[in-house]
Amino acid sequence: MFRNIPRSALYTAIRLLSLVALVFASALAVDYYFNANTFCGAGASCDIVAKSDFGQKYGIFLPTLGLLAYSFFFLTSFFFTKTKLKLFGKSLSTFWLPLAIICCAIGALLFVIVQATEIHAFCYLCMGIDTAAMLMVIPAVLLMINRNTDEEKHASFFHPALWIGLYIIAAGGPLTWGAFQPAAVQSTAPEYIQSMYKPGKINVVEISSFDCPHCRDLHPQFTKLLAEYGDQINFTRITIPLGARKEACVAYYCAELQKKQNAFAECMFEDPSKDADRILAHAKDCSIEETSFKACLSDPKSLEAIDEQLKKLGTINFKGAPTVWIDDTEIVGYDASAGMQRYKDAIEKREISLQAKYPLAFILDLIIAAIVLLAGGFLTMTRHRKDCAENAQNSNANEAEA
Repeated sequence: MFRNIPRSALYTAIRLLSLVALVFASALAVDYYFNANTFCGAGASCDIVAKSDFGQKYGIFLPTLGLLAYSFFFLTSFFFTKTKLKLFGKSLSTFWLPLAIICCAIGALLFVIVQATEIHAFCYLCMGIDTAAMLMVIPAVLLMINRNTDEEKHASFFHPALWIGLYIIAAGGPLTWGAFQPAAVQSTAPEYIQSMYKPGKINVVEISSFDCPHCRDLHPQFTKLLAEYGDQINFTRITIPLGARKEACVAYYCAELQKKQNAFAECMFEDPSKDADRILAHAKDCSIEETSFKACLSDPKSLEAIDEQLKKLGTINFKGAPTVWIDDTEIVGYDASAGMQRYKDAIEKREISLQAKYPLAFILDLIIAAIVLLAGGFLTMTRHRKDCAENAQNSNANEAEA
C-alpha cells in the first residue's frame, strides 16, 4: 500500500514541510541577524540557546543553513519530479533528494540532542525546523521504495504559481516583518522606568511635583516640545510629593484613572494646591466625573498606590525633581538658560533609530504574495477544470467505442 502512494502526494508533503521549516528559519534569521529577541524574548529558551557556547560558535550559521536547505528541497522537488536522469533504472530523484533530506534530518536530530544534553534548553524556533526535517524523512523514504511508475500529468494538485506564493509568505514573511520592526529598546534606564516603555515609540518618563518650581518652569516648554512629535511619543508622568502631604499625588492618580491626567496636570501646574476644595474645582474644570473622583480620593487603595510608586522610585537612585528619562537618557533638573536642547537631542537620537526601519518592505512582500497566490489559485482551478473536461471527453469517447 505504501509503495503505491502517488509520487505527487509525496512531493507535496516534502514541499509543505519545507514551507513550515522556512517559516521558523526565517524568524530565526531575524533574531540572529537583525533584531534580537523579536520572535523569542530575552531570557527565553531561544535566547539561552543562542547565548550558549554552541550557539555562539555555530548558531550564526543555522538560520542561513535552514533557509538554503529548505529552499533547496522545496524548489528542487519540482525539478526532480520530471527529471529523465536515471540511476539503477529509477529516476535520480528516487535516491538523491531523499538521501539529502535524510542527512538533513540526522543533523536536526543531533542538534535536538545537543539542546537536551548540553544546553538544557529548547529553542522553539530551532525545534520547529528540526521537527519538520525529521518528519520529512517519511515521504523521503516512501519515495525511495515507491513502485508507482505511472507518469503523472502534473507534479502537484496546485499550480506552481500557487506554490511560489506560499514560498514567498513562508520565507519572506517573518524575515521582512521582523527585520523592519523597531529594535527593542536597549536602555540603561532602571527596570521600573522601562516597565512603562512601549516598543516602537519614543519613550518619555517624567518624574515631577506640582509643588516644585523647576517642574512648573519645565512643564510648558516640555509639553510644547513633545507635541511636535505627536504619536511617536509614549509619555508617562510620575508625580511625587514635596513634603509629607500626598493629596495632589492621589488626585493626579484618580484623574489618571479617568484618562484626564494631562488636563488635570495643566491645572495643577498653573495653580498647585493641596486644598480639597481647590482640587475638586480643578477636577470640575477638566470634566472629571465628580462622584467617582471623590470616591477614589477617599479610597485607601489610592494612597497605597502612591506609596508603592514612591517605594519603587527609591530603588532607582532617584536624584530629585524634575527627572526625565528619554529611553536611555536621564536628564536631572531643569536649567532655563540652557533651554530644551538636551531634551530635543535625546528625542531625536531615538527618532533616528526608529526611522531606520522600513515596514513598507513587509507590505510589498504581502502584496506580491497575494498577487501570486491569486494567480496561482486561478491557474489551479483553470487547470483542473480543463482536466475534468478532458476526462469527461475521454470517458464519452470510451463509451462510444464500447
